[in-house]
Amino acid sequence: MDYRSEEMDIAVNPQVLVDLVRDAYEFFAENKVEERYRFLAMDLIRRYVSREGLPREADPLFGAALFIVIRHAWSHPNPLTKTDFAAKMRMKESSLEWYTESIVDKIGFETLHDKNHLPFYVDPQGTIARVIDSVVRGNVGEEVVRSIVRGNMVSAHSLAEKIVDQLCRVVKIVPAAFEQGLLKLVKRMIEEESRRLLTELEGRK
Repeated sequence: MDYRSEEMDIAVNPQVLVDLVRDAYEFFAENKVEERYRFLAMDLIRRYVSREGLPREADPLFGAALFIVIRHAWSHPNPLTKTDFAAKMRMKESSLEWYTESIVDKIGFETLHDKNHLPFYVDPQGTIARVIDSVVRGNVGEEVVRSIVRGNMVSAHSLAEKIVDQLCRVVKIVPAAFEQGLLKLVKRMIEEESRRLLTELEGRK
């Protein structure tokens, strides 16, 4: 089915979106994809298309959504590569790559790499992202008020190491294989949250 129209804007006709999601289900059924992954991928397709409009190629979008959900951080050590996945799904690796990058960018997935440099994806609406966000906010808030009382604050790097240890070894929400990538992500989040809190405090003076 040709979903794309030059006159169609980003606001996708609900019935057309329903048809696309149903076609995705048929695509996954034909490829004997496990049902739990089918629905995760279909929801990701819905989120992406609702935001970005209809795809020029449906199958690579379906494949990219599936690739992302089966390479969830908890799936480590999943050895599946884009090359192998594209061959299995009988699609061009370049098309799969384009839609994977587009979904990750537009939906806001974080990408973590293991020691073999294979990508694993963290959904911004998923449990892992929410726990990371909660732990970072709690720790930064505690350090900010401690700095108000004591006049000094631990370095972002030291705080990030502490948080990563909590996430990987205490809460165990992220596999330890992603410590280095997680450290970079947490440091960035610490800086953003610190700026937000300091701006908030300065605005209330």
